[in-house]
Amino acid sequence: MRVAQRTISRNYLRTLNGALSKRAESFERGSTGLKFATLSENVSDGTRAMHVQEQRYQATQYLDNTNNLLYEMNSVDSNMESIHSILQTAQEKVLKGMSESMGQDGRDVLAKEISKLKEEILQFANAQYGGKYLFSGTNNSAAPFTVNEDTGKLMYNGIEVEKIQKEDGEYFYMDENNQKVTIPKNDPIYADIGLGYRYDGNMTADPRTAFQVSFSGLDLLGFGTTTGENGTQVSGNLYDLLTEIENSLTPDLNKEALDDQYTQLVDLTDQVGVCRTDLGTRMNFLERNADRLQNDIDNLTEQESGLISSNPADEAIKLKECEYVWMAVLQLGSQILPSSLLDFMQ
Repeated sequence: MRVAQRTISRNYLRTLNGALSKRAESFERGSTGLKFATLSENVSDGTRAMHVQEQRYQATQYLDNTNNLLYEMNSVDSNMESIHSILQTAQEKVLKGMSESMGQDGRDVLAKEISKLKEEILQFANAQYGGKYLFSGTNNSAAPFTVNEDTGKLMYNGIEVEKIQKEDGEYFYMDENNQKVTIPKNDPIYADIGLGYRYDGNMTADPRTAFQVSFSGLDLLGFGTTTGENGTQVSGNLYDLLTEIENSLTPDLNKEALDDQYTQLVDLTDQVGVCRTDLGTRMNFLERNADRLQNDIDNLTEQESGLISSNPADEAIKLKECEYVWMAVLQLGSQILPSSLLDFMQ
């Protein structure tokens, strides 16, 4: 059977275009580093890669949240450390004031120094990070701790701290009708750091699936009042306690009251240490969570690469094979095509 020259030329050109197309595809894979350019070329791997990319994006967001929280926690720790250091200094001054060898003039000086220390504590308790008050609970509109101008007593979110009580983990005070009233703007704040964030039936964050990022200043400075061994009513917060210590040092020494106040000062100083320990536990958890998220991101990146990335060595071999095929097809054309057409193609 006779085959027309036109049919031979058409079939040859189809083969030539196919070889050229494969060569171009191999070159593109080698230059871009991707197995395929569009999802339609490999729906299975492309769909899996999109799912992996979504997981990696979420993990990256969680990691950013975690790192930002670590920066904030470092600021919290720095302020707690400063308060703890001030309290240790205050203890030393109180012990000096209790000494029989200390004259009244010396006690007057100590009282003024303690007054300055309590103001420093107030500043650290109202510290901010990134425009957010660190020890304010949910209150971010104003400094959580203020001093009543009339009584000189410490206030927390507008409530006198000595009137605040705690029961079943919640802070409250008794109103004029002797009814419990929850302290305003003191609810915990939670962040999603990749633990499967969920809400409970009351549409509040489930603490088992979220990380608490807020701190109540009441945990740090104390609240309420107590009675010492000598029968002295002693403030349960650091600011008012230091005010009472001032009054016990001057104008005259009140030794029994100062003994009770010093005992309370030691207890509240220890409480600040407990708060720092709790903070350290939280920070350790955040660091472990950051490591976990980074490992997840690395694994997901590797998985994505296996789905969409081409192997440079394999593609170099394939490209060379395509070039050999291309040259072979051209050589074949020299034998079956008219010289004029072959010259035009070359």
